[in-house]
Amino acid sequence: MLFDTRQRLIAAIIVMVRLRYFVFICTALALNLGAARAQSDALTLISETWTRYRSVKTEREESEILIVSGPQAAGYSRAETEALVREARSGVIHKRAVRHVLYAPDRHDKIHLLFSLPADDAGLGLLVWRQTDNAQDDMWLFMPGYRAVRRIPVSSQQRLAGTNLLYEDVRELAGERTDRYTYKLLAGEQLDGRAADVVVATPKPGTESAYSSRKIWVDKEWLFPLKVEFSDAAGKLWKVMRNTEIREVAPGARRADLAEMRDLQANECTLLLITKRSVGRDIPAQVFTEDYLVHPGAD
Repeated sequence: MLFDTRQRLIAAIIVMVRLRYFVFICTALALNLGAARAQSDALTLISETWTRYRSVKTEREESEILIVSGPQAAGYSRAETEALVREARSGVIHKRAVRHVLYAPDRHDKIHLLFSLPADDAGLGLLVWRQTDNAQDDMWLFMPGYRAVRRIPVSSQQRLAGTNLLYEDVRELAGERTDRYTYKLLAGEQLDGRAADVVVATPKPGTESAYSSRKIWVDKEWLFPLKVEFSDAAGKLWKVMRNTEIREVAPGARRADLAEMRDLQANECTLLLITKRSVGRDIPAQVFTEDYLVHPGAD
């Protein structure tokens, strides 16, 4: 009798252990499936966001660029930014630039950036040729004082012309290469009265990046990035970018006429105020050449 009781007890224990193991496996599978689904949903969201952004064939924009030391705590409005452009203030550096972008069907996009102000920067130019299939992008910089074009390595973490933008930002903010990052979808949030999906992007092994991660707020309706938080290599919050004055420039394609890149560690911010923009117009192929960096002409 005692033996039978022990047998039944052992059998019951075995059943309980197996049941708990089964529950554990099911839970783990559910979590893994949930994580995989969240990653897939995040990738789909970001891919569609950049597909809409790149739906225009070309883009040309003129911008006023302001580097502000010790910026105000709240973000800058358009009126406040325009006032900074008009008035010479201590702690504010004013630059002016023209940017051309060619969005190629094969994703070999090209970017040309030319500064005209201040006088020390006049003629400073940057040329970017985007690459695919894990190939590194090509970048060239022309500095008038040296009268020579030099190649910029993708690994460079230098600031562009003293702004709070890195060369990496110039490349990625014109169209992110989604195959170079992993994405995770977080809970949605409200931002400036707009419903937004929140995604964390992390560089894949082998991807050169100054950022360990980026947290991106994407407008649910517009599929346009409203805000990005950049973390440094140590995982500490480094910069925050906000896009405002957003408008539709082509069916489904939106742009921000005012962008702010705030460097929390340097206590600076760079404001980009777009004063003129055109999309879809032909841009001469020569604009995206090294020769044009040295001898820019009217476009």
